[in-house]
Amino acid sequence: MPSTTTPLPKRVVLKGFDTEERAHATKWLKERSIDVVNLQTLANLVVAGPELDPALLQKARIEGPKIVSWDEMRSLVIAASTESPGSHARDANGDSTPACLFVFPHEAAKPQPPIERTPDGLRVLDLVIPFPATPLEHRSRVPEAAQFEHLCLDQPFLETLRAVALGVLYKMPVALEGETAASKTSAVLYLAHLLGQPVVRLNLNGHTDASELVGRYVPADPSEMFDWSQITADTAWLKPETKKILSSSGREIRPLSTVERLAIIGREALPTNGWRFQEGYLPQAMRHGFWILLDEMNLAETQVLERLNCALENPPGLVLTEGGGTVFGRGGDVPVHPAFRMLATMNPAEYAGRAVMSKAFADRWAVWHQAGCPGEREIEQMLLRLVFGEHPRVLVGGLGYKGETTSAVYPELQAIPEISSLLQRLAVFHHGIFNAAGGNGATPTIGRLKKERYSFSRRILLNLLRYVGEQIRATGEPSVARITEGIQVLYLARIREEADRKAVTNLLRAGGLL
Repeated sequence: MPSTTTPLPKRVVLKGFDTEERAHATKWLKERSIDVVNLQTLANLVVAGPELDPALLQKARIEGPKIVSWDEMRSLVIAASTESPGSHARDANGDSTPACLFVFPHEAAKPQPPIERTPDGLRVLDLVIPFPATPLEHRSRVPEAAQFEHLCLDQPFLETLRAVALGVLYKMPVALEGETAASKTSAVLYLAHLLGQPVVRLNLNGHTDASELVGRYVPADPSEMFDWSQITADTAWLKPETKKILSSSGREIRPLSTVERLAIIGREALPTNGWRFQEGYLPQAMRHGFWILLDEMNLAETQVLERLNCALENPPGLVLTEGGGTVFGRGGDVPVHPAFRMLATMNPAEYAGRAVMSKAFADRWAVWHQAGCPGEREIEQMLLRLVFGEHPRVLVGGLGYKGETTSAVYPELQAIPEISSLLQRLAVFHHGIFNAAGGNGATPTIGRLKKERYSFSRRILLNLLRYVGEQIRATGEPSVARITEGIQVLYLARIREEADRKAVTNLLRAGGLL
């Protein structure tokens, strides 16, 4: 341990820290006038984080470089500032702050769950959303739990979920942009499921027109074209058979059935060639308090999207010029339900077929979140979650969270020898082929001659685990060969060019899967 007389370094370089740990360690050091640099040649000291191999740390100490562990660095700073681990220091504003501001996730106290029900509503990280009062007739639109059994509460997903929760809580439209399988749609539907909130999900495309959103004229139902309260058994010109039907309805104090109405229309030869305006999903959502989820928003034509501008205002509104001029919103004919929200997902504009949205339209989406792609670490966490049921421990906003352990989705994979190590290697391979195909903005190294690039999203990885699980259940043989077979069927079979197949084979070798 360094002595208390050791002078503090002016510049340090951090080694063996993950992204969250590096950010917090950098903040903690800078608050104490210690700069963090990227090049070791510019640093007075190397600070080793928890992910640095202890053998490398010991070797560095023997060979001479000035290197200390994070715990030693923290003690050095505390000693130099006459703090003790239990004392408090004054920051630049004179506020009392703990001497040890940063604790790595593995050192922290038991983390709280990222999502939980409270007396005030649903807590999502640091946000609490009141539960909506959903009528029984609309509960069929609430997403069901079964579709979320594969979810892993990792860092990117929770950050996306918080962006959705933020928009929902503060009544702001939310747009989620990101690569395929970045869990954008899942974040919206999962939050709706937890809240018991009805959702209308619309998959937009180049053929979507405004009438699908706001409404259109359709042939009228003949039985609903007339004001039946004005037609009674006393009406002189009606035929006797019609009067009998009306008299029977009156005696029984009930409305006419559809069959009775159609019988009257036929006997009296009433006109039946009318049209009526059928409201689209947007006005229905405004009436009843649904969430509207626009999937693949930037696949629709710009003029179609512009029709939504009024619904994205604060407060939202809509004028059905296509219908009878019904006005939704403040001072209109129909008040907008307080639970109504607008949400959207989209792939980056660089994807083929995506429309360029106008600034006026894009600016109306108050919360615009870039949904992060899973890295190698998150992919491994998802695999461990599916096989063992363990959600990862994450750090969001300086606080540690960990989802409660749930039932494993594919527990049969636990019987495969050295499965934990195998899942880690599988994560390395999948992340490598995802980037090789141009994922997350990387330059493609496979499929460069294809008109459309390869896609290796997490969906393929889920299909791989499902395939392996079913093979094990069918044969009773939990061997590594099952995973090798699955990779051949779900990954290699997609590759057409021989050079690309060789590149993918090299990735398999590098990941220790061949």
